[in-house]
Amino acid sequence: MIRNYVKNAFRNLTKSKGYSFINITGLAVGMACAVLIFLVVRHETSYDRFHTNGNRIYRVEGENIKEKHTYPGTYTGMTNALHTDLPEAELVVPILQTRGSTLAVPNSDKRFKETFVFAGNELFHLLDYNWVTGDSRTALSQPNTVVLTRAYAEKYFGTTDVLSKTVQLDNKQDLLVVGVLEDYPATTSFPFDILVSFPTIKSAKPDIDLNRWNGWSDNFQVFVLLKNGINPAQLTRRFQHIVVKYLGKEALADKRFFLNSLSQIHYGSNLGGRSANIPLLKTLSFISLLVLLIACFNFINLSTAQAFKRAREVGIRKAIGSTRLSLVYQFLTEAGLLTFLGALTAILLAQISLPAVATTLAIPLTYSDIFTWQTALFASGLLVLTTLLAGVYPALRLSGMAPIWALKNNVSLPHKQWFSLRQGLVVVQFMVSLILISSAFLINQQLDFFRNADLGFDKSALITVSIPDNKPEKLQALRNQLIESPQIKDVSFSFNSASAESNWMQGMQYRKGVETTDIKTQMKMADSHYMATYGIQLLAGEKLKDTDTSSASFKIIANEVFINRMGISRPREAIGQRVYYGDGQEFATIVGVTKNFNVNSLHQKIDPTVIQVVPNNYYQASIKLQGEKPTAGTVQAALAHIEKAWTATFPNQVFDYSFLDQALAQAYQSETRMAKLIEASTFLAILIACLGLFGLATFTAEQRTKEIGVRKVVGASVSGIVILLAKDFLKLVLLAIIIASPIAWYAMSQWLQNFEFKVEIQWWVFALTGLLTAGIALLTVSFQSIRAALVNPVKSLRTE
Repeated sequence: MIRNYVKNAFRNLTKSKGYSFINITGLAVGMACAVLIFLVVRHETSYDRFHTNGNRIYRVEGENIKEKHTYPGTYTGMTNALHTDLPEAELVVPILQTRGSTLAVPNSDKRFKETFVFAGNELFHLLDYNWVTGDSRTALSQPNTVVLTRAYAEKYFGTTDVLSKTVQLDNKQDLLVVGVLEDYPATTSFPFDILVSFPTIKSAKPDIDLNRWNGWSDNFQVFVLLKNGINPAQLTRRFQHIVVKYLGKEALADKRFFLNSLSQIHYGSNLGGRSANIPLLKTLSFISLLVLLIACFNFINLSTAQAFKRAREVGIRKAIGSTRLSLVYQFLTEAGLLTFLGALTAILLAQISLPAVATTLAIPLTYSDIFTWQTALFASGLLVLTTLLAGVYPALRLSGMAPIWALKNNVSLPHKQWFSLRQGLVVVQFMVSLILISSAFLINQQLDFFRNADLGFDKSALITVSIPDNKPEKLQALRNQLIESPQIKDVSFSFNSASAESNWMQGMQYRKGVETTDIKTQMKMADSHYMATYGIQLLAGEKLKDTDTSSASFKIIANEVFINRMGISRPREAIGQRVYYGDGQEFATIVGVTKNFNVNSLHQKIDPTVIQVVPNNYYQASIKLQGEKPTAGTVQAALAHIEKAWTATFPNQVFDYSFLDQALAQAYQSETRMAKLIEASTFLAILIACLGLFGLATFTAEQRTKEIGVRKVVGASVSGIVILLAKDFLKLVLLAIIIASPIAWYAMSQWLQNFEFKVEIQWWVFALTGLLTAGIALLTVSFQSIRAALVNPVKSLRTE
């Protein structure tokens, strides 16, 4: 029986090659899309699941209650506080990440610019590591020791037999290699290749206060391993006590500490530098489902449209004793065969597309990920689901035909509904396409806004270079050499750029009589050239001088947001006001007020910000080139001069640089990826919808062949016949436009809520989308309509 079902299925598929091709292509594209998104989602949701104690590991995070913003970094004093005030913690593990240091092999030319972490031996008891060599109990317990991964041991020494060998940090400090770890898996939020012992901080970073409760950085994070049976929700009072004890009772209104589980770290800021975007994953999953449904709708439409061709077959089978159930099995077998062929094609399409998807999303997916038991299980389930989605309704519809009606001549559908399921499915298909097209338009508008927005400073023609040594004589020597170049306009030394992802946050306090106002402030520690180099506008007061470093008379320049938090609206009124560092007695005097500039990405509002001269915290040189748009030759000449001057000032260091505008663009990677993926999904959705429309138009033209012949005989024009055949489809597209536009508007207005600075949604986007979709649909239908209209009426009517 089954063999007979399969044989008949093959016969029917080969009999209608065109419709079979459309169905297989549509299903293959839909299923390939689903498989690729499955691979992406599976990868992103598998991070950090291999750690034995993963369900007890948490990161201490802070929340600014008033601004509803959380921070993965915390105060350096948190480590000691947790040891003292959180007895529920079995382990407390601080990690400090540092970037831009030079590591070298002594007496060799191997020298690299590296990112590494300072960590204690507790890290190896917190997370699961596989050791090549070394002792996990003592490896990072002593100062000036380092542990490498296998890849980095081979990178530096060409072998993993490296115990007791040394690497040199920033040309001044030897680190003894005490262990080698197996390379970490791709699905980790802790991709550390170089781990330097935490006690080394005292000598390598003497300016870092490890018991500080005023100012923090996201590069310093603290993890805890809770004791068995402890629920983190029970520790709210513990953290409230920590706030009161170390920050003061008044801080409770604006500061909260909490524990974030290890399973959630990959979906936020982490030391790995790459996080998953949950809204993006949900959007991709939803889009892949829609694309698959569109392909299934095509199958349903084309299957039910051909009902009259199968009517006589159904009538004869029923007349000779076939039951409705056996007919259902027959039609489901055909659907299953089509879906199986589509699945085979989908695997091929997924293999071809995987490198592009992996590159776009920056995910380390390979061909081997397709051929795993998880993917095979998903594909099998998808095969069954698609067969049922695409095949059940046509099977029930075709098998339900009455034998008497089915055997009549010139059969047509027994009931003519005012709005059929087939028309409804066409509307849904084009609704999805319209929503995707308009979403792609609006996302690209927002990206254009990001690229062209006025940030309050000039990001063009700016090159940033890290500084390994911030001694004043070194920096002055570098400046003197740099400004000798005619291509260089100005040079500034600072902690970071005017807008940066990694920032120094500082608690400030404004006191007016007995009233105090706490202001969470972003510190821009920079020299006197900073504002000129970045083109930041001074509204009132005077600029800073490089000599404004005396603790007895600290001077700062504040932005408009900062003075507004003080309760001052006019910039001139802020000049001369004192603000205090936290709740202590150390203060600074405001000598200038700048116009607001975006210190963060455009996702966030502008923080209260102050600029202060702090030479000990200069880690970056910002170099402004002449002209807004220097030529390639000018840039190359400037870079050659910068590298020569930098190397002369910092010999035996590794030179690297970046363009500020390119660095700022990294903040919008998620939106850029979403735009690319929605554009690709839009193309696929339209392709599948148009394939289905093409099939329906072909079928309609076949059905009305004789009608077209009669109309041509009595004088109908080709254009009239095209309009006759196309108008019914265009009505459906028009209905789809009317329904899809408000849905798309709502969806995009919700998406835009993620940004503090955003574009306005314009009506013309939906009008343009509608015209574009209607044009594509008309083009698709017209091809078959014109072809039918050009047929010689003699051939159309010769059987009459």
